[in-house]
Amino acid sequence: MEKTQREEKGDGLEETMKDENKEKTGQEEISTEENVKEEISNNKQEEIINVEYKGQRNRHLKENTKRNKKKHSETKAKGGPLKAVLILVIVVLILTLISFLIFFVYNKYSKKFKDVSIELGTDKVELSQFVADEKYMDSAKFVTDMSTIDFSKTGSYQIELSYGNVTQVVTLNIIDTTPPEVEFKNIDKYVDYELKADDFIKSKKDLSEMTTSIINPPEITGIGTYDITVEVKDSSNNITSNVCKLNVSRVVKEFNLELGNKLQKKDILLNYEEDKDSLSQTEIDKINKKEVGEYELKVKINGEEEIVKIIIKDTKAPELKLKNVTIYDDEKVSGKDAFIVSAKDASGEVKTNLKTEIDYKKIGTQKITIEAKDKYGNKVEKTANLTIKKDTEGPVFYGLSSMSVEKNSSPNYKSGVKAVDARDGSCTFSVNSSAVNLSKAGTYYITYTAKDKKGNSSTARRKITVNHNQEDTNNKFNQFYNSYLAGKSVSSIVSTIRNKIYYNSSWGGNDPVWYGLTNYTGNCYVHALLVQKALNKAGIQNQLIYTTDRTHYWNLVYQNGKWRHYDATPGGHLIGPATDEQKLNSPSMQGRKWSSSFHKAE
Repeated sequence: MEKTQREEKGDGLEETMKDENKEKTGQEEISTEENVKEEISNNKQEEIINVEYKGQRNRHLKENTKRNKKKHSETKAKGGPLKAVLILVIVVLILTLISFLIFFVYNKYSKKFKDVSIELGTDKVELSQFVADEKYMDSAKFVTDMSTIDFSKTGSYQIELSYGNVTQVVTLNIIDTTPPEVEFKNIDKYVDYELKADDFIKSKKDLSEMTTSIINPPEITGIGTYDITVEVKDSSNNITSNVCKLNVSRVVKEFNLELGNKLQKKDILLNYEEDKDSLSQTEIDKINKKEVGEYELKVKINGEEEIVKIIIKDTKAPELKLKNVTIYDDEKVSGKDAFIVSAKDASGEVKTNLKTEIDYKKIGTQKITIEAKDKYGNKVEKTANLTIKKDTEGPVFYGLSSMSVEKNSSPNYKSGVKAVDARDGSCTFSVNSSAVNLSKAGTYYITYTAKDKKGNSSTARRKITVNHNQEDTNNKFNQFYNSYLAGKSVSSIVSTIRNKIYYNSSWGGNDPVWYGLTNYTGNCYVHALLVQKALNKAGIQNQLIYTTDRTHYWNLVYQNGKWRHYDATPGGHLIGPATDEQKLNSPSMQGRKWSSSFHKAE
């Protein structure tokens, strides 16, 4: 680059200074004095030159600085936005990383749960009680099995809980700060009484063990009234105390009698066996006739008169009994009396009041409340049900059990039959027996119809059996014989009956043949009679045979000059023909025998 005028001027000054220095050096050699003078002069000149030089350089530097700032400004103007974006991105990344680290550390090390203290008697503790903030509830849960905690005892338990993958152990403290619940009482005791703390306790209750004691017991010196401080303390040192009255006497000082209860001598005399003759029953009976109030009863023992205050109270509510009532939607009840069975009280006076407004438009059941109050203000409320329903049900028939009639008879189908309506009572009814054929044995059904005053009707069916006669039995048997047995051998007849008539335990009633051929089932007796009747019709000589205990029946048949056993009973019985020995030894006989009066089958 070409030098500027200022720079060239500066170079010239430097050259001039070099020459002057050379001259000064030569002059120093000529004369010291002159050198000194000249040196002084040169120094002054040099100072002037230096000042001028410095001024020029400073101006030069300022100009260079301005040019550099201008170039820097131009460069900054071009690259500034990009650099700013880059810086912003870096700042955002740093802040994000810091936030993540804070969140991680907070989540992992911040306290999610807290210690909990509960009162003895609390049967469980909720997870929410341990959570330090509601925001942790969704992911919080017990790690410790809370069923292992004995809530019936005081103590401290370590409870582990979790939040996500973080666990924390806190303390559950079961404490007892509740004093015992105690109902104290004043007592009356005979002159030989020894103090006992429990005598002054009517009831006491606490969740832990209790001890009862008398604090600073006074000296009992004889008849009189003493203040007794009684204290009840539980195992956690919670205390309930009270100052009770001890009346030392031969009689009680005061007695509360519930109206309706009977006063007895034992209620008054502290030593009944010793002092029972000092109080007449007449005086007791007078008290028992009194109304509510306060009365004095005088008792004279060993020449000394004692006065007992008798307070008759009425604290019991009347005894009220109700019943449920059902009516139809077009009916109404007779007020409260429709529900009251009885209302009694010792005072003899009871007023009842219907407290519910009955809604007669409501179909269904509604609660009815009735109050009973005696003359002393004791009252009780009880409820009964009032059911309102629509009358949509017809009469109900009674006496429609199955009926058997004889052929060609004239039965009275109404005999013993009733139609009763829940609202109207007995109703008339009609009978349709057109389906019954009294000239033919069989089973038929007749229809009964009844209608109540509301127009609701009911129908019912009844089974009618027209009994058969011997002619019917013979006809049924002949039809069976002609269809399955005619022209067959003895063995075929026995086998056919065994296969056609199944086994059950029924003896077939009055006509086993009819029963067997009607129901196609029966026991051994039914089968044996059918075989006998078939063999008789076929003209084959036969005889009915049975065991000595009559638990099994079968047939003896005469064939080819010999008697043989045949058994049509289904199962394991030997069908035959069989000799006596074969029949006797067959498994189904099981050692049973028959009478020797029957023919022998040898």
